[in-house]
Amino acid sequence: VRFAAAKTLARPVGEALGERVEGYEIHHGVADVSGGDEGFLDGCRVGSVWGTHWHGSLESDGFRRAFLRRVAKAAGRAFVPAPDTSFAALREEQLDRLGDLIEEHADTDALLRLIEDGVPDGLPFIPPGAP
Repeated sequence: VRFAAAKTLARPVGEALGERVEGYEIHHGVADVSGGDEGFLDGCRVGSVWGTHWHGSLESDGFRRAFLRRVAKAAGRAFVPAPDTSFAALREEQLDRLGDLIEEHADTDALLRLIEDGVPDGLPFIPPGAP
């Protein structure tokens, strides 16, 4: 891996393990992939180690299931992933819970004023790490 001056920001889409997979890339490193046991999402697998720059790829439900089946098989484990788990639905459920907790326990009017008007004049500043 070598570092590049320009940051890579990308939303790659492809296929792996017979399934469509999406991800995102955000990095300065450039990996020169050579060798390995097999290619994998612009990276490779060497033995039991899988390497890729594709963050978020396990959010693709079909790919995640195929990947977990493959890893379990290689480890000699019996594993059947739930066929109906939706990462997007679970994330939305968690965000709804978070929103409900904020609404219930935070002064949302004060938060909106901070967002819209900025920090009030005269508010003391406490630097990070201060006692």
